[in-house]
Amino acid sequence: MTTFFDLESYTIGTLLIVLFVLASVGGVFIVRKHPFLDRLRPYHDVSGNIFSVAGTLYAVLLGLVVVDAMQTFQTARLTVERESEALSNLFMMAHRLPEKEAHRIEKLCASYAREVTEHEWPLMTEGAVHETSRILAKDLLQAIAGVEPDTDNLRAIYPIMLEQSVELRDQRRMRTSLATYDLPAIEWFVLCAGAVMTVVFTYLFRMDSLRVQVMMTGMIALLIALNLYLVVLFARPFSGDLHIDPGPFLTDLRIFEEAGTPPP
Repeated sequence: MTTFFDLESYTIGTLLIVLFVLASVGGVFIVRKHPFLDRLRPYHDVSGNIFSVAGTLYAVLLGLVVVDAMQTFQTARLTVERESEALSNLFMMAHRLPEKEAHRIEKLCASYAREVTEHEWPLMTEGAVHETSRILAKDLLQAIAGVEPDTDNLRAIYPIMLEQSVELRDQRRMRTSLATYDLPAIEWFVLCAGAVMTVVFTYLFRMDSLRVQVMMTGMIALLIALNLYLVVLFARPFSGDLHIDPGPFLTDLRIFEEAGTPPP
């Protein structure tokens, strides 16, 4: 979500939540000055039932969107771990190959991990993908596919390496898709419009105690704002203050360096 300020920042998010709650509470003071609320008292029973149905519908919608966003975040985390694990497995199994092929695959693994952590990860915060990393992943797959399993040892390990290389490609594709994904604008419009209408609906009920009405409206507004902010935080797993870091790939790089892999 690219805007003129960072919605995924904890500071900005907290400020927006406070402003939404204050605006919602302020609306109570403004509306209570109008006498038409007294004329609505006979309809409170009917209005209460309508508000219950509308509030339930919005709560279900918002809850489903929050759960979907959290599942997206968890899927992205697992995708990164599986991709880095496949890369590490390829590096370790490359030791069983002839020296020339092993040297090339090890260098490609190290180059890929370095490109992902140093160049592609910063781009993913903006919803972009690094082309060099994609080319390295393709070269790694081609290098493994080009190995000739001419011994019993290679025939045993070669299918596993092919499987891991395909796993690396599939998980990379999943990761880049999640990095470039964002909630559609129409979905944000429905969520925000529903939040405003839900809060405004509470103004139609004039309670004898202003303090109680302010407190109830404030709690409803706070609950809605917090859930909307969860969607903001979790919908884009690789950007914002709450994000997935390239820790698994950094671990791979340490393993590669300890193994004495020549620099790419």
